[in-house]
Amino acid sequence: MVQEPFPRFNLATMSGVFPGTRTLVYQRVRLAPRAAHSEPAGLRWARILWYTDPPACRVEWEGRSNASGEEGQELLRIAPPAPALLGQQLADALADALAAAGWQLVSCGSCGHWQPLSLHTADGLGTGRCQFRGAAVQPAPLPLSADSTLLVQSALALSCAAWTRSGEKCSQETQERETMAPIPRRAERESDERWTWAGQLRRWLGRPPTADRQSWEERLVERSGLGAGADPCFACQGRIANLGALVVATPEGDKETFSVWRCRSCYTYYLNDWIDRWERTDSLETEERVYRLSPPEAIEVLAAIDQVLYADHPARRHGRGAQRDWMLSFLAGRPVLSHQVRQGR
Repeated sequence: MVQEPFPRFNLATMSGVFPGTRTLVYQRVRLAPRAAHSEPAGLRWARILWYTDPPACRVEWEGRSNASGEEGQELLRIAPPAPALLGQQLADALADALAAAGWQLVSCGSCGHWQPLSLHTADGLGTGRCQFRGAAVQPAPLPLSADSTLLVQSALALSCAAWTRSGEKCSQETQERETMAPIPRRAERESDERWTWAGQLRRWLGRPPTADRQSWEERLVERSGLGAGADPCFACQGRIANLGALVVATPEGDKETFSVWRCRSCYTYYLNDWIDRWERTDSLETEERVYRLSPPEAIEVLAAIDQVLYADHPARRHGRGAQRDWMLSFLAGRPVLSHQVRQGR
């Protein structure tokens, strides 16, 4: 019997499935042939479309990394028995269906460094704590507690360079539906320091703000204010928020910004390397490279940024040659997720 294709347009909400729209939940993943026994080889992009009425999951190829004309071609579909759309039961069923088709998810949930937790994302996906400790991370202990939520990743979070094939499928024994508390936002924290009576009294007495007396982890805030960045997450198309930025000068004198971003939906970390050449040239040229970081690597970069006074202020960028060398050494040999050069005119 030939199955009817799922509609790509939602008549109930008058919207379709495309990047940036979460009406019909859209997830991008990378798949690898199961014939590879160690490091992933032959990675290919695919998209997962989640449907609620009736509950179903459809996996189709994406044309980002293949030129075979398979854009939108269906790989498989499953009908979950449980009403929970993105629960761990459906994630396991998806992994089993892909294995039967000869493919494996290359995501945090299939990584040997990923240990499942009882926490869930806002979409109901299972999460786990990243246990990666490798040569890229300094041997010194991380500046945060071992059970920090900053080490948590979604089961379908985009894989990083430290991904390793899991020896056996992890099972989640607890049935709790706890969700993680969001990271505080700078605009909300600054409103207390600027506009409340307690904040004004502290400034009048000359006392330092509360943030100056907190640990590094407690001082960490989303720098995007009440909103988040305009760029979507590579994996789930959710909104990403900036957690820290370091502005340095290139040998040509251009402004270069290294910034760490974290998706609010799947908790994937990214490092953005942005160079502005418009102050020196007439072309308004900018160059951008995006890297995927594991949680320990992102925390290491954020801790290094925290040690620089006014790290995001461009006026002091010419005296940060050592910090730029450290960042370039950190990124040396790391695979680039995206590389773009733009010219304004």
